[in-house]
Amino acid sequence: MIRVFVYGTLMRNCCNHEPYLRGQKYLGQAVLPGYALYNLGSYPGVVPDSAEKVLGELYEIDSSVLEDLDDLEDNGYLYIRRSAKVLLNEEVVDAEVYVWNGRIRAEDKISFDDQPWKDDLAFR
Repeated sequence: MIRVFVYGTLMRNCCNHEPYLRGQKYLGQAVLPGYALYNLGSYPGVVPDSAEKVLGELYEIDSSVLEDLDDLEDNGYLYIRRSAKVLLNEEVVDAEVYVWNGRIRAEDKISFDDQPWKDDLAFR
């Protein structure tokens, strides 16, 4: 099985959760250290930032779901899937994460105190 950290539209109660992660094993709320969260309009993205962290959810998925997520995230172009260390209940675990591969604007950064992402943050 594969672990994936999600921080945006794939989280529970967000628009892409049901079509992509329904039936997958939810491991819990988790934190991704070393990355910052940005509002990109209709969805968020994370970029490396050693001083920041991102609040999201961790799932255990199979390889066919990972392929579907790669397609959704346009892996290799829009986002790049990377392995990262994630904190789950004070334990460090390895997970896949989709990292934004485009430009960001400083004013679009979402502070940790304002996380996790919710669909109602889109287009702010």
